[in-house]
Amino acid sequence: MKRTSSIFLLSLILLGGCGAPRQAVLLQTAGMQNAYERYFIDSILQYGLDHEALYTMLGSVKPMSSLVSFSFPVANTDTVSSVKADVVDRKQQGASLDRLFVIQQALNKIDLPDLRFVMLPYRASYEGDRIMQINVVRVSALDSLLKVRESFFGQFGLVPGADPAVVVNTLEFNDRYERLRGYGYLFGYPDYAVDFFVKAFQEDDVTGNFVERNFFQIPTQTREDGYFVYAYPKGHTPTVEPDSAIYYKAQRILNRYRDIRDNYLNADSTLQAYNLLRDHAAPARR
Repeated sequence: MKRTSSIFLLSLILLGGCGAPRQAVLLQTAGMQNAYERYFIDSILQYGLDHEALYTMLGSVKPMSSLVSFSFPVANTDTVSSVKADVVDRKQQGASLDRLFVIQQALNKIDLPDLRFVMLPYRASYEGDRIMQINVVRVSALDSLLKVRESFFGQFGLVPGADPAVVVNTLEFNDRYERLRGYGYLFGYPDYAVDFFVKAFQEDDVTGNFVERNFFQIPTQTREDGYFVYAYPKGHTPTVEPDSAIYYKAQRILNRYRDIRDNYLNADSTLQAYNLLRDHAAPARR
């Protein structure tokens, strides 16, 4: 999980670590009175804006983007049976639940137009660790996707207006290939790339042979490749529609972000990300 460690120090600050946060212009939000909480929220939002979540938070190229993830030792380690009711021991794991509570409360206080922040527990656990992924969803883009792709999402009873948390959790805890397809749509990949992605995984499962692929890269503030990226078949040549169209929509959003970013920098070069989004997150720019 590449982002678990990227915000580890921030989680220590928020969740009771020693030392005060760096001096910054605090979020001008009445519901947020805790300085650690404000710093934490600004930090995860800055991470998202500097990476591919920019295309959800300042646009609608991606209906959903991942932000950061955390790992907590709260999962059931009994691989034989999962019928018992008492899985978590407050004495041993209570601190982890308390930290999760603090993170959830901070996310609940984010109030930005058309954006929802969802903390998703991954279905799979790893030796007792549960990965918790924070995602951001642009609600209007999700509603449009649920309408356009009702032939897929309709099988789960998901229609425009569905709660983003319900949509994401429905996919996470569903069949492997439906999960892959659903995430592909949510992450803004073109239809042909989603089809290829699902079929490639299926072929790998059936034959054990890895399906060769190329990758279409879209730049972010942090780097030119490796973040907003999708796979396509070997031998395929990207086309004006949809590939170039997605690329140039994203490029316009990135250029806009670069134009306004310096106006929200603190003295220590951290970003007043919440204030930036408060001023510019709506209306959505495609």
